Formats: sequence, structure tokens, C-alpha cells
Amino acid sequence: MGTGISERQKCHMTAADHRKRILQIGNWPPPVCSWTMSLVGLRKELEARGWDCQVMNLNENRKVRSPEYIDVQDAWDYLKKVTGLVARGYAVHVRVNGETRKGYVLALTALGLARLFGRPALLTYGGGHQQSFFPAPRKSFRFWAFWFLFRVPHKIYCNSNKVKQALLTTGIRPELVSPIPHFSTHYLQFTPAALPDEVEEFYRRHAGVFFSYVCFRKEFALEFLAKAIRQFRLSHPDIGFMMVGPWDREMPTMRAFLKTEKLDDAVCILGSVPHDTFLTLLSRSLAYIRTPMTDGTCSSVLESLELKVPVLAADNGARPDGTELWNEGDVESLLGLMNAAVEHHEEMVARIPDLEIEDNAKKLTDSIEATCMSSGGRKSGARPLSSQDSVLNVPAAADPQQKVEN
Repeated sequence: MGTGISERQKCHMTAADHRKRILQIGNWPPPVCSWTMSLVGLRKELEARGWDCQVMNLNENRKVRSPEYIDVQDAWDYLKKVTGLVARGYAVHVRVNGETRKGYVLALTALGLARLFGRPALLTYGGGHQQSFFPAPRKSFRFWAFWFLFRVPHKIYCNSNKVKQALLTTGIRPELVSPIPHFSTHYLQFTPAALPDEVEEFYRRHAGVFFSYVCFRKEFALEFLAKAIRQFRLSHPDIGFMMVGPWDREMPTMRAFLKTEKLDDAVCILGSVPHDTFLTLLSRSLAYIRTPMTDGTCSSVLESLELKVPVLAADNGARPDGTELWNEGDVESLLGLMNAAVEHHEEMVARIPDLEIEDNAKKLTDSIEATCMSSGGRKSGARPLSSQDSVLNVPAAADPQQKVEN
């Protein structure tokens, strides 16, 4: 059965210990996002320890064949390639969040195949503590869908204790879940990038520039952000706005949106950019405006704080210390912080604390090794589902609407 393993990847298939084989399923750049940054760092750490680490790419470029990853052409191709690799002895580590049905199905399929073939099954829940499909009311189909999913893997990773508390509302055992943020020391390693002439001209035309990472999706509250920009420009016409992040397929729609909102002169939109360019733009900004309510420990927020660039973020109850918070849907709340970022910039920067950045890629690799090299990950087969996590056993679940704390 074909696996789609490239010649470049085959050169890494030298692990003497057959337990040190793993299929990482997730986003590979381009475009760049927190998930791709995390996976790049994790693969580097695994391969440095002698692991055969194959990557199956689910990003926008997934159909493009590359020596760096295993491409995915369609659903059948995904099923065939995952099955082929698991049958050859590979553990599976797949990512999911609470925003897409397709991602749920892909994750459940891969984890199910790993368990069927007796291989270690690992899941990263990459969402925040409040997303579209999860957490969900106790009697809803969405609740039971995630209740089922969380009982398949041997280990679950998430990016904060607050997200862990949300996962535990399904009744899974606390020791099953390890909160390890995506953000790691390698995120801050960058070389300042040369910017296109039109971008430099945009900076020259403005006394200051706000930065925002956006995509053309509802969680980024683009209409709200456009309203805030329009009102702010009435009193600060010399301030510009830099937006990065939209995937290639979103760019025509994003440009049309900005034109409709009459913001095409106030906003420079770049789409997805390399990480060095991202941090270069961020470091030259007055402040970073973060609109989503559904993110967890957001890597770009931590990057901004570490660069001593103020972060003006929607208060979702999970922001790190040093973030300037505004209330969701409250334009005046955001405008007040934007004014302060311009008029009292030094004071706002002074409020940003020094961050303690951990090597979370190393921490995650340590946990993966411990899980896969334990009795549950031996070649003879992964441990069977116990009475505590069997999909046939329905434990008492906590109320998913209860307040969760860090």
C-alpha cells in the first residue's frame, strides 16, 4: 500500500528502535501559522533524537507534492496513506480544534487506525477553551462527538490549563491531558527581513502602524475591526494598519472587503508571510490588535509581548499577563486602548512584563517519547482501552457550562 514517503523523508527512516517511528499529521508551511511553527520545531527535535518522523500535510498546500512532506490529494488518498504508514508500525500524532467538522473526522480516522493496528495514538487539541463546536451542552450531539474522540488517544495535548479544564468536562481522566503550549523558544529566532518597496512606502506615509493577524473567517470579527479602524482614523488620519495572515484563496475576498469598507488606503494587506517577515512587521508596530475570542495561548500574542510590542486583545479570559484587554463587541473599549497606544506608547510598553519562555518543543518531544516507548507504545501493540476510557463505558461527565479556571 502506497504511503507517499519522499526520497528526502526516506533518508530519515534509519531509527534502530522501531518504536521511534511517528506520523505527524498537521499543517506544514507555507502558509505559516502557529500550527506549522509548532510542527516544524517538533519534527526537528524528534529527528535530532533519532526518530523517523513523517509529516502528512493538511495545510492549504497539501496537494502540492514536496520532498518535505506527504501530500494529501483527497479523502481516499488520506485514508490510504495513513493506513499504509500505521500498518508499517508508525505511531500517529494528529491535530484538531473545535472549529471544523472535517478536521474532527480526519483526526478520529487517524486515531482509530492507530488503535486498530496497536500503535500509539496521540492527539493535540489546538483550540482555545471556547470554540464553535466545543465545549458544548451536555445533551448535545457536539458534546458526545468530542466525548467519543477524547477516549480514543493514549495521550492528549492542549495549550493551557484553561483548555485542559474544558476538555475534562467530557469526563476523561486528568492524567490523560498534558497542557503544553505551541509557543517555544524557536519562535523568537528570526533574522529581520527586507520588506517590499510598497510596504516600506506604506510605513513612510504613516506616523505609526498597528498590526493585526487576520483571516477571512468569522472568528476574526472583520466587520467590527473595520468599524474601529474607520472611527480611529477620524482623529488619527496619519496612522495606518498592517494586516497579514489570509491564505491565498482568501486574498481576493479580503481585498474586496477592504474596498467595500473604504479602508484600502488605510490598510496594507499582505496575506500569509514567512515567519521572519511576520516578526519584522510586528516589531515595527505601535501595537498588535488581536480580535478572536476562540484562541487559547496564542503564539503571536506571546511573540508580540516578548518583542515589547503592546497587545490589544479581546478579553476571552485566557490572555497572558501584560495584555491590554478590551471587551468583545465594544468599539469604544478598543478605541480607548488604540488612543493610549499612540499617545502613551512608552507607558504601555513599560507595563509589559518579562516573559519566561520554555522550550516547549523539547517538552512535547519528551512526552511523546515517554508515551510511545512505554508499554502502551511497544511494537507488540498499544494498550487496550481500559474500563475508564472505553468508548462503550459512559462515565459521569462534569457540566460543560461550569466555570473553568487556570
